[in-house]
Amino acid sequence: MRFLFWLSLGSFVPLCLAAAPDGQGAGSKLAGSKPGWLEPRFVEAFKFVSGFFGLDAAREKGGQASKMTLIGAGFSRTGTKSLEAALLRLGHKVYDTRSMLELGHVTRWEMAAEQFKAAKNSTAVDQLLMEIEAQGYTATLDFPMNLFAPIFAELRPSAKVLMSVRPSEESWVEAWGKINEILGIFILRPWCWILDMGFNRRILRTMYQFEWEYPAYPEHIWRPVPWFEVIQRFPAFETQAARQAWLDLHQRLQRELEAQLPAERFATFDVRSGWKPLLNFLGIDNAALAAEPFPRVNDQGSLQAVRVTMDVVAAGLPLWVLLTIWLFSKCARCLCRGMCKTTKEKRG
Repeated sequence: MRFLFWLSLGSFVPLCLAAAPDGQGAGSKLAGSKPGWLEPRFVEAFKFVSGFFGLDAAREKGGQASKMTLIGAGFSRTGTKSLEAALLRLGHKVYDTRSMLELGHVTRWEMAAEQFKAAKNSTAVDQLLMEIEAQGYTATLDFPMNLFAPIFAELRPSAKVLMSVRPSEESWVEAWGKINEILGIFILRPWCWILDMGFNRRILRTMYQFEWEYPAYPEHIWRPVPWFEVIQRFPAFETQAARQAWLDLHQRLQRELEAQLPAERFATFDVRSGWKPLLNFLGIDNAALAAEPFPRVNDQGSLQAVRVTMDVVAAGLPLWVLLTIWLFSKCARCLCRGMCKTTKEKRG
């Protein structure tokens, strides 16, 4: 299955051009310009998605044992990946959802959440924090790690808490719904056979008693062939009551942190405001950096291009299996011929 992802990257990246927004399609390329799928934003989008399959392990390497100094409280689609790029620039090592998967921590975070909610026992959470600190991580980001922000803040009283936000909570719900439409592919066949993304829902239910209704077959999902599915309805976002529940969740976490922490330890941050407020909050004096454009990573159009590519790979799954068998058989034949030729030459 991991081979399938890289096959999608190598064989179907031209599809990214067709799906690219803002005139980035094949017809818009200028002579001598860099191909659209090699643009940094598309490369970053592919790296982001591949990280869920454990194919971007390099980002988890390196770093000296340190203390957690920044706790991210923002939900996905509030600029968390752009913020990550900024924090990397500042020398941080960031722990997020992909880190949970790559390091095999998912089940332990689920158990830690259950232990805390059942008895207010943060021992398991603290143990995980110490382990990732020993591996050099200095910041946490994104959903579902943000749900632990109040606990992290209590366990690490010297750490600051930053909640990335959008211009309005309503715009966040809209963006969150859109990205679920794009990356909802992870809960569909064939990708769900190798990656269980249900841990997001389980941790959210444990920490905030929030019922996130995933699309289910056959009510919300169409299955044209046994190995490929398409989501037709998203119950978690299709009604006003469902959208209001997400708004309430966002507000609840923000109010909880505002009540728990003094102003010098907690701030909200919109990546559109640039470097200056981030540097001010972190106590960093760097006028040159403050004047630079803030990183922009994982825009919706780039992720949509990745989604199109993965859909093509998933729909043609039997073809890729047959192609793989054929390629291996050809390689085996070539190897056998070479060995036979070498043997004859030695005998001759």
